[in-house]
Amino acid sequence: MRLFIAEKPSLGRAIAAGLGNQKKAEGCIRCGDDIVTWCFGHMLELAWPRDYKPEYAHWRREHLPIIPSQWKYKVKKDAAAQLDIIGSLLRDADSAVNAGDPDREGQLLVDEVLEHFSYKGKVQRIWLASLDEVSVKKALANLTDNARYAPLRDAARARSRADWLAGINATRALTIKGRADGRSDVLSLGRVQTPTLALVVARDLEISHFKPVDYFVLRASLVHSAGDFAATFAPSEEQAGLDSGGRLTDAAVAEALVAAHKNTDGLVTEATREAKTKAAPLPHSLSSLQKAASSKLGMSAQQVLDTAQALYEKKLTTYPRTDCRYLPEEQFSDAAAVLAALSTVPGLERMATTADASLKSAAWNTKKVTAHHAIAPTGELPPDSLPQKERALYLMIATAFCLQFHAAMRYEAQKVVVSLADTRWEATGRRIIDPGWTAFSGHDDEDDDSDEQSLPSLEKGDAVHCRDVQTLKKKTSPPSRFTEGTLIEAMANVHRFVADAEAKTALKDAKGIGTEATRAKVLETLKERGYLVADKKALVSTPLGREVIALTPPALKDLITTAEWESRLESIAQGAESLDAFLADQCRILPDLLAPILGDGKPVFPCPSCGAALNRRKRKKDGAWFWGCTAYPDCTKTYPVASDGTPDFNAKGKRK
Repeated sequence: MRLFIAEKPSLGRAIAAGLGNQKKAEGCIRCGDDIVTWCFGHMLELAWPRDYKPEYAHWRREHLPIIPSQWKYKVKKDAAAQLDIIGSLLRDADSAVNAGDPDREGQLLVDEVLEHFSYKGKVQRIWLASLDEVSVKKALANLTDNARYAPLRDAARARSRADWLAGINATRALTIKGRADGRSDVLSLGRVQTPTLALVVARDLEISHFKPVDYFVLRASLVHSAGDFAATFAPSEEQAGLDSGGRLTDAAVAEALVAAHKNTDGLVTEATREAKTKAAPLPHSLSSLQKAASSKLGMSAQQVLDTAQALYEKKLTTYPRTDCRYLPEEQFSDAAAVLAALSTVPGLERMATTADASLKSAAWNTKKVTAHHAIAPTGELPPDSLPQKERALYLMIATAFCLQFHAAMRYEAQKVVVSLADTRWEATGRRIIDPGWTAFSGHDDEDDDSDEQSLPSLEKGDAVHCRDVQTLKKKTSPPSRFTEGTLIEAMANVHRFVADAEAKTALKDAKGIGTEATRAKVLETLKERGYLVADKKALVSTPLGREVIALTPPALKDLITTAEWESRLESIAQGAESLDAFLADQCRILPDLLAPILGDGKPVFPCPSCGAALNRRKRKKDGAWFWGCTAYPDCTKTYPVASDGTPDFNAKGKRK
């Protein structure tokens, strides 16, 4: 008997449908000589510190760092019954097939089940990037040796153990320090969550400290025999009244310039027209989909991931957890059939019907495809009952695919430079020759400049007359707050936030912090812990979040450190580095990471009885605040809060 172990029931059902001859049983589907069963995601989890030593249930400075000599795992409570079913099926199986999702975590969660039951039989791997019938049957015919994917398993295991080591130890260290300073909150740190929070805190502080500056933009209304147009004053470096950013900030100088150039004659010194094209945006990766859906649909990053996963499980789109925006050339021949199917979908009819299936855009590039290609429609038709959010996201994915089969937008880029009394005035424009794909998208992209004027036919040396000059008073503006979409993008492109050239390159090569599969969860964790809150579409750091970042040493919130870890995880996934070597390094550096947090270990308010730190707590009974010893239950001393907020040591300390 051959046993397929799927990551989740929906995946199991798709495989069973591909095998045929289905007969449902408890926790599995029998398909002739094959049986398909399933996990519910990870069935096992890393044990907590108290599972290694009972004394770890109490958070003590002297326990740190906690480093397991042998890693322990626990069966998740809600997975126990299904895990027993898998175990009984494995005992009768001649061979097994790992049917996890096609990524690191999918590889690990099935492999760890096989390891849990010490399975010694033959193990194969099925790789499913899409769950439509054709893709499933093709994958079933191309099973491979599961051992070749061991590096993916090790990379996922390295991530989970590194997260445990950094998260458990740093959280305990910061919380212990907080208690020494009188705080009662658990102050949580994480390998990815803390640098992500640091990005938001830095942006929020920049906004709060921002002081707007008034500046002036001068617009000249110019007359030419071929037509009127507007040009903007471009000051030279020697121009009086400029700030360090080259902005005109002196009102008197602005007024003088207006007076000096109104009703004057000038000369065209430059006039260029260049034919250009603009191709359609590439199909979506998860990050680009999260950014677009956040902006246009108001969806959170987690909602986008969950919705994209639902579309994948309904066989409507391909695997969602991808960082790639390219498609394999081997699938280009399937495009015509997909477009034909999409032509019947409401909202896509005209776009899909007029698409040219022979047009091969730059998106079709096998060399640029990573572990998973871009998210694309499968050609399966969405049912009328598809929920609204799923339909909206499906249309966004399908639209990006359809646009690959429409011509590039063709336009003429125009630039004119005019000299007025020895000052420089510039005008740019754009004339659309053929809208191409933009006729269907409604816009070209986020850098849309289609509102630019269309300039008249001008030649170098032409005379112009300045009829009027307008003064536009403007204010410098702070940077925009992060949204879930832009924060996801920032996590994927953190190299943009560092100045050092070498570090920038390293961060770019590491593809940011977190992964396509984990970034949304990081944001949800930060919100759940009260470090970030949603303010309409924006994500804003809370006072607690800013306090955590202020207390965190640079190494634990540094983008470069985290990205280096991600780079090493990718090296493990590629088989270029070992799990053991990576974890040995993580254990070695832990004391150095914790030292800046723990300091000399002397509490701000030591307990007079035992010397342990006192911290402020709220009594459950009546909500009143008091100072209690952190060595509880070994020490039960308590003290009232004095008028200045410190412990009142003159009062008798006894536990209430």
